[in-house]
Amino acid sequence: MVNKYFLFIVLLFLSNPLFAEITDLHLQIGNKEPITSPIDSYDPNINSYPDPFKDDPILFVINKDNYLDYANDILTLGQIEMFENYPDSFKMNVYQSRRSCAVPEEVTKLTTENALLTDDGEGIEGIVGSIPFPNPSEALHHVWNHILRYRGVDIHGSSPFYIIDSDGSINFGKGEAIAKNYWNPFTRNEKGLQGMLMTKVTHPPRLADASLLVIESLNAFKKPRQAWVYNPGTRRVRRAPDIAYDYKPTANQGLTTTDQVDGFNGAKDRYEWSFLGKQKKLMPYNAYKFHEKELEKLLTPYHVNQDFLRYELVNVNVVKATLKKDKRHIIPNRMMYFDNDSHNMLVEETFDGNEQIMSYREFPIINFYDQPMCLSIHSATYDFDTKRYQLSNVRSIDIPKIQWRLEEPHDEAKFTPEGLKRFAR
Repeated sequence: MVNKYFLFIVLLFLSNPLFAEITDLHLQIGNKEPITSPIDSYDPNINSYPDPFKDDPILFVINKDNYLDYANDILTLGQIEMFENYPDSFKMNVYQSRRSCAVPEEVTKLTTENALLTDDGEGIEGIVGSIPFPNPSEALHHVWNHILRYRGVDIHGSSPFYIIDSDGSINFGKGEAIAKNYWNPFTRNEKGLQGMLMTKVTHPPRLADASLLVIESLNAFKKPRQAWVYNPGTRRVRRAPDIAYDYKPTANQGLTTTDQVDGFNGAKDRYEWSFLGKQKKLMPYNAYKFHEKELEKLLTPYHVNQDFLRYELVNVNVVKATLKKDKRHIIPNRMMYFDNDSHNMLVEETFDGNEQIMSYREFPIINFYDQPMCLSIHSATYDFDTKRYQLSNVRSIDIPKIQWRLEEPHDEAKFTPEGLKRFAR
């Protein structure tokens, strides 16, 4: 039997002429129309981001009855697997393509040419605050564009996370984080850092690795990640060199690894990376309707409530990561889909050593147009073995807004082991 992973590679390079006529009739990708300032109905004093496209009609719906008509062209293998695993509930509402993403003008002005990859792609040198590779030509250009996309400066916020079992029962937690991002046009970066992050789980408090400090450099080869954890039982801070790669934090219940946070992060040396080209795929995009809906209406068994997600035809850059023969990682194969406009990872699919799919992950984005910047409103990981899913980094009308640029910058002295101890209490 031809495995699905191989089938997907074949489908990337084949097209169905009959289906091309169908998609041309319904869908097209137009010119960029970035939203660079708040829309009229936006109120900065509340959590809401009103939908700029609320009057857009659903063009068509893909469901169990017709998904095979689209499988060879605009669906990913993970999406096909969702239809096959959850035929009675999974669907995709397809809308007009709206290329709404924007970045601050300062980022655009700094973006003039490609940065330089160093140390086999583990390091980068370039104009801080820019889009590092405006003219990407290889796999790690897209990975670095995602990692260093604009996402604020001095950041503070909190968000819940959920794990939903196949019977619909919900495990709930929440956390708080502060971060200092150095790859932005508004601060000087003389430290060779990507950023510094401190997080803590505020519910449930029993979690052993409840508080974490991470300092990430711009070159994992010359200066590997530094991490510390605070143990509330012993009230001590200890170094945590294992907070990387495929380490699984307790709160994730085995569903995601450390390097899957924010799509992908950290060192890249355990994989061979290949660029499979630019493709047109249906992606979760302009997910304002989902952001504006109460969370209790969104958490349904097997997957989030698909009534409120919006899918658009998007130009994505497809990158494959294959585990090197002399390295280990619990995810041997990964397929990543990066938005050509915003550089966000929008979808990831993971495969085991036999190249059978393990999980499908979505990162629906909106334009936080008061910044402006495009980021995901959550990370959804669907595990096909356990039929559970994890929803993390949730941003919603139910949650106070993340502060992306604090008026008073974080004191760098906070991001130390002693500072972590104070932050955790």
